[in-house]
Amino acid sequence: MRLRRNYSEPEMMLPNNWRRSLTSLGKEMRFVPKRLVPFWCAFVICPACILFHELGHCLAGACLGFSVQLHYAKTTLTIPNEKDTPPVAIFHAGAGPLVTAILAVVGLLWLHGLRRHRREARPTPTDWLATSLVLNAGRWVVSVIRPRHDEVLVSQTLGMPGWLLPCLLGVLAFIPLVAAIRLHPPGARLLPFSSLLLGGGTGVLLWMRLLGPLLLP
Repeated sequence: MRLRRNYSEPEMMLPNNWRRSLTSLGKEMRFVPKRLVPFWCAFVICPACILFHELGHCLAGACLGFSVQLHYAKTTLTIPNEKDTPPVAIFHAGAGPLVTAILAVVGLLWLHGLRRHRREARPTPTDWLATSLVLNAGRWVVSVIRPRHDEVLVSQTLGMPGWLLPCLLGVLAFIPLVAAIRLHPPGARLLPFSSLLLGGGTGVLLWMRLLGPLLLP
């Protein structure tokens, strides 16, 4: 006769209600990192988009042959008086918003390609990266209340009131934002998108108050 010995630790016997509670807690703990995915995606993408916006101004100024200096939230251009014409002003002032618009469109097309056949599925980190790019359109929603200098300058240079172009862009900006929201599963949008906005706001604040002035004063 062979004796079998079991050297494993004895199983802890718990009441059924305790087991259910621990199982539920374990599921919630596993779900917490998933809730933070939108936060971290926007936390990284939104400050990066500010830098890309300013790089658009830099590229436009360099193409025009101007001396340019990149800062964390603005670009300094040295423009000779004889070259400071309306077309030149529109070109270098509109370059930053154009980059922002391109990023928002690319994000929306990317998100649409990722989710057009799986709208009911839970979003992946890649989906949230694409959604974070679409948040660039939020620039013009905010500019309805607080118009940005670039859009105001372009509007005035075109002979329109300074507030007109920002308001028009603010209305159009709702199209990609609503489209991005609708590409996510219904009934599970409030918390993830709240996390997304919080992450973007935190990332921008950190860039504007700490990292930006430190890296690109």
